[in-house]
This record gives sequence, C-alpha cells and structure tokens, in this order.
Amino acid sequence: MKEIVKFEYYYGNEAEQYSFFRIPKTLFTDLNFKKLSVEAKILYGILLDRMSLSIKNKWLDEENKVYIIYTIEEIMEVLNWGRNKSVKVMKEIEEIGLLEKKRLGLGKPNLLYVKNFIYTENNKTTEVSKANLKKFKKQTSGSLENKSQEVSKEDSNNTNINNTETNNTDFNNITPISPLEKLGEKSKKTLEEELKETIKKNISYETFEKVRIEEKKQVNVMINVLVKALTSFTNIKIGGRHISNENFKEKFLSLNYKHIDYVLKYLRENAPKDIRNINAYLLTLLYNADESIRNIEVIKREDQKRENYDYSNDEDIWREFLNT
Repeated sequence: MKEIVKFEYYYGNEAEQYSFFRIPKTLFTDLNFKKLSVEAKILYGILLDRMSLSIKNKWLDEENKVYIIYTIEEIMEVLNWGRNKSVKVMKEIEEIGLLEKKRLGLGKPNLLYVKNFIYTENNKTTEVSKANLKKFKKQTSGSLENKSQEVSKEDSNNTNINNTETNNTDFNNITPISPLEKLGEKSKKTLEEELKETIKKNISYETFEKVRIEEKKQVNVMINVLVKALTSFTNIKIGGRHISNENFKEKFLSLNYKHIDYVLKYLRENAPKDIRNINAYLLTLLYNADESIRNIEVIKREDQKRENYDYSNDEDIWREFLNT
C-alpha cells in the first residue's frame, strides 16, 4: 500500500503568507489561446509573475518597455523540465505572440519582453493571428541533431554553478548581465540603496535602531549580505540545492521582523564557534527562516496538545487493558 504523506492543516490566516503564480484565466477561456498548451500557459504565468520584480527595479529599455531576465536554466529548475522541453515551450509562447526576445550575444542571457495577453481588434491581424497559422513542430529523439539555432543559442547561456561543499552558499562566477550596466537606467549603488531601504522597512529596522540597539550591527550585516545576493543577478546554492535567481529574490524580499528575530535568536543559542563562510551561513539561515518558524509553531502546538491532555482516566484504561 502506498504511503500517504501527512500534511498539516492551515490555521487562521497562515495561507496568506505564501506567494503564488497567477495564470490569466483568459488563456483558458479565450478561443484565441485554445491551441496553447497547458505547459505554455503555466510558463507564461511564471514569466508574468517575474514582471513585478522588473517593475520594482525599473528594468526598462530606451522605449520604456518592461523586460525580464529569465534563463532556460531557471525554467528547468522551477518546472523540473529538461532543456529541450523548456526551449520548446518558450518557443511556443513566442510563436503565439506573447513573448519577444532581444539577443545580447557574448553568452549573455536574452532580454525577454512579456506581451499583454489582452486580445483586442488592434492586434487581431498581427502577432497572434500570424502565430496561429504556424504549426508547432514536435521534437523527437531523431531530430536532436537538427536542433534549431534557438536551442543552440540557449545552450550558450548556460550558467555554471561553482562546485562547493553542500553546506556552502555560493554566487556564480559568471554574472549574466547587469541590466543597469547594459541600459544605464540607474547605478548599481542606487539599486543597492533602494533594496536596503526596502529590506529595512520590511523587517521594521527602526526597532533595532531604538530598542534592540545591541543587535543593530548584526542586522546590518544581514542586510548587506541580502543586498549582495539580490544584486548578483545569478543563481545561488544553499544546502546543496541550486536556488534560482527568482526564487531566492522572492524569498529574501518577503523577510520580515519575525524572520530576523528568529535568526538572531538562533545565532545566540545554536551558532557554531567556527563559521568558515559567514555570508553563506547567514543566507542559509535567512532563506530557511520561514520554514523553520513554521516547524517550531507546529511543535509548539503539539506540545500544547500534550499539556492539555486529560490523564484522569488513564488509570482506569490501563487497568481494563491489563485485565483483558
């Protein structure tokens, strides 16, 4: 018999603490997107979600169009797909007109322009209708030798992760591209300052300035480590797992006061004396803080249940059991 995993119930408003990918309902109800595969609709929702980060960071080109950076490697990581499927589904979204790529060359990742899914008379005879005339080719094992230039170029964008010990957190040696450097929208220093202010606001930094003053220096170190990760534009490795750029940015920008409080308490009570890589250690604690807090809350609830257990009938129960 297959073992069933026992998941916890949601209590109160716990479900609200999570982030979700949103897929436009129109992609499933509009006949114009009927031929679009479910995989392509899911990927479009993920790309659309990435737009919020670009808008927040003001990643705009010279025509004020918002773009994103989302590599094939990240798609493979998030959706657990192989390279060929990732490229194929991305191409499908392109062909129907919902995605446009700008190649930068030199092994740098493409800039992606996610198109508006709203279907109007103005675009009826352009990208969407043209794309619907195209036939999506199925790739078989026999056609791998004839892969299109698209696949080859995506291969060149492969981002290698440094080989590290499983407890290490590393940034990639190869920085794909700094959008600020490429397009000159704002300096890296300005972005760092904005991120610092965002993080400080999220974690209620004023508490460490006015009340928990003795811990302010430690919190500043955490903020600097987070900003370094957030401006790296690369994937990182935590606890032996490769974490995509999008995932760790979403996680780190969701940190709040309780997460910092947990990490500070953990450092006081459990931190080893000899930490070889403090940046890696802090990033691992911060990345796992939310899950660790939830586990602690579950344990506390179980302990509370045991404390409230009524033992008054235990003697009668055991007597009846032993006499049978």
